[in-house]
Amino acid sequence: MEPVPGSPEAQADQRHMDQLRRARQARVGKFIVVFAILVILIVFIVANAKPVRVSYVFVTGHPKLIWVMLFCTVLGGIAGYLLGRPGKQFRFHQEQQQK
Repeated sequence: MEPVPGSPEAQADQRHMDQLRRARQARVGKFIVVFAILVILIVFIVANAKPVRVSYVFVTGHPKLIWVMLFCTVLGGIAGYLLGRPGKQFRFHQEQQQK
């Protein structure tokens, strides 16, 4: 049985559908931004694929710049994930509300 148009149930359903639509649009927007960043990153790395001198703590090496940049990108991604996890933020807000 469908709710009568204009009834509180129909309005609640419409609000829920609007929320779902906005969430879907936000996900698509985020995907487009991440995809554009990845394309720019890949083009940048491929354009800089020459060997460079890298000084590690105890040794020196000559890897291609592409590997140095990829390694730094992966480390930055891991650090960003660990620092920005939703779980940590949720617990922080929960502790503040209890005080």
